[in-house]
Amino acid sequence: MVGGCRGGLRAAIGIFRARDGAASHCWLLAGAAALLVAFATSLAQAATPAEATSSRTAREEAVRAIPWRALDDGSRQDVQAVIKDTSIYRRLPTRVIDCDPDLFTFLLRHPDVVVDVWRLMGISAVKLDAVDANTYHGTDGSGTTGNLRYVYANWGAEANNTAVVYADGAYDGKPLVTALRAQSVLLLRSASVQETDGRRYVTVRVDSFIHIDQMGVELVAKTVQPWINKTADQNFIETCGFASTFSRTAEKNPQGMQRLASRLNTVDEPTRQELVELCYRTAARYAREDRTGVSRPVVLAQRVGQSETP
Repeated sequence: MVGGCRGGLRAAIGIFRARDGAASHCWLLAGAAALLVAFATSLAQAATPAEATSSRTAREEAVRAIPWRALDDGSRQDVQAVIKDTSIYRRLPTRVIDCDPDLFTFLLRHPDVVVDVWRLMGISAVKLDAVDANTYHGTDGSGTTGNLRYVYANWGAEANNTAVVYADGAYDGKPLVTALRAQSVLLLRSASVQETDGRRYVTVRVDSFIHIDQMGVELVAKTVQPWINKTADQNFIETCGFASTFSRTAEKNPQGMQRLASRLNTVDEPTRQELVELCYRTAARYAREDRTGVSRPVVLAQRVGQSETP
């Protein structure tokens, strides 16, 4: 398929083949935004992975953290409508991943690249097309359609990122009699730290607010919410693992990643070129640091591999 980079990437995301329907429908119910849950973000102060939660305390902190004054009037109204009438709130499990910060930020800024990689490798049938620099339209070919846009984004150095995503999606198919619509807001935050071994670790956190149209509160609480929470948590954990493996593959085999980039048919040439440059830059950065001979801290290796219970 794509030379030496194929095996590592397949190992990272092969589980999505069995979970594709659940993943895409979860994406729909989140108003198309769960595609970004793959790479969305975190808080630098989170020193260790935290459990997922739907607590009022977490929700209130997330609402305060939204940069309200930086939103334009239309976006502020859209976001406020979801926040004021949230069917489901979820802070996904905080993750700490071994990943190049610049490459991480690139993947977060370009979710269409992620989806095109999955398509190329036969992992998912989901399509995500860029409408403009901040807006995407997606479909899974099975009744799910949606639009998402970055209503706020601050892409900082070393993956110090904050972004707010608004998404609107619909599912029209079995077993539902009428189409189900949902809108969502994601607060995406990330930061990174360089450890004594020279490796960078990115901390990732996502807060999600979902409004589901025409659905009773009791039905949401008893049936839809537990399923969405479990699916979203697990997909987020798995896709963060994909981001880490994507970075390690670029580090070890930038030539293979260049061949991969050349086959991303739905991504424009400047974006493909930026990806290739980042892969070679990642390889060069870690090649220099590998020559220092510093061993990797055991405690961080344990932390990165630690799992959470939804």
